[in-house]
Amino acid sequence: MSKKKLLVASREQKCIGCKLCMLAASRYEYRKLGVKDSPIRIKGRPGGYKIQIDYGKKLKNIDKIIAICPQDCFDVINET
Repeated sequence: MSKKKLLVASREQKCIGCKLCMLAASRYEYRKLGVKDSPIRIKGRPGGYKIQIDYGKKLKNIDKIIAICPQDCFDVINET
C-alpha cells in the first residue's frame, strides 16, 4: 500500500504573498486560470502571511507546486 504524499508549508514564514502556488494548484489540478478554486490559500499582509492547504482535495502535481514557489516554502511529507 502506497503512502499518501502531503504538501506542507514548512517554511511559511518565508512567504512573500505572490500567490504563484495558488495559481499553480488551480492550473495543474483543475485546469483553471485564477485562484478561486485553488486548494491553497494565502492570507495576511507583508511580514505575516499564512498558507492554508485544503487537505480534503487530493493534489496530484505536488512537485510542480513546490517548484514554482520562489521562496521555497513547501515540502512533501508521507502521511503515516
